[in-house]
Amino acid sequence: MILDYHMHLEADDHGERCRFTPERIRLYAEHARVQGAREIGISEHCNRFAEFRPVMEDVLSQAEGEELEAWYRLSFRESLDAYVEAVLRAKAEGLPVKLSIEVDYIPGKEKVTREILARYPFDYVIGSVHFIGTWGIDVSPEIGWPEADVDRAYQEYFRLLEQAARSGLFDILAHPDLVKKFGHRPSYPLDELYDAVARAAKESGAAAEISSAGLYKPVGELYPAPGLLERFFDRGVPVTLGSDAHAPEHAGRGLHRAAKAAAEAGYRTVTRFDGRRPTQVELG
Repeated sequence: MILDYHMHLEADDHGERCRFTPERIRLYAEHARVQGAREIGISEHCNRFAEFRPVMEDVLSQAEGEELEAWYRLSFRESLDAYVEAVLRAKAEGLPVKLSIEVDYIPGKEKVTREILARYPFDYVIGSVHFIGTWGIDVSPEIGWPEADVDRAYQEYFRLLEQAARSGLFDILAHPDLVKKFGHRPSYPLDELYDAVARAAKESGAAAEISSAGLYKPVGELYPAPGLLERFFDRGVPVTLGSDAHAPEHAGRGLHRAAKAAAEAGYRTVTRFDGRRPTQVELG
């Protein structure tokens, strides 16, 4: 079975109000089915919603760069209630869809994040690390990276990802080595950082996402790298699959390669969620 558990109903730079409707969700489900995915999960970015202002505003309001400033202006405009209602309506209409949300891990905001999440009937919650401090590491190769200490950036990214896993907030760790997106590589082996994240995921019960999105980014490879995926398997960390689609035509894109990578690492199942309860289903 192939599942696409990571997708967004709008592009990040969408300037109009978001189209949170069953009709929009149906487009994603149809495109994903053509790619072989039998079930999808809608996991909109948390910063879109007014309810997440207490979590994200400090980071976004201080972030530098035109792209992030524009992102901040587009944030906190939507109703989480309306989004949840749209996905639940799609479910009621028989679409093979799960209700999710992608939440940035912001140190010090664990309590308020947990309180917000508890109000809604999510099937699973995706946790991501997109920010080191106020630096949006995946926004542009021209933001932060030209002057960055790459070795330190990797250390800080994986430290935050480990904290995210240990927080207990998340069911899935998204694109677990996103820091490599623009092709920057550290000067040292990553074994210890990989093992720390895998150990934290195992101890917290979080699954790791195998994301095809990296295939279409400058790095040109899946998230996570084979070495990190092997660590997850060795530690007994379950996996999910995700395209990180931001348009219907990208739903399910590249998931056959993600599924192949899972099988080559030793996985025979993927994780399916319902009401934040995981089960294992045979990998397609």
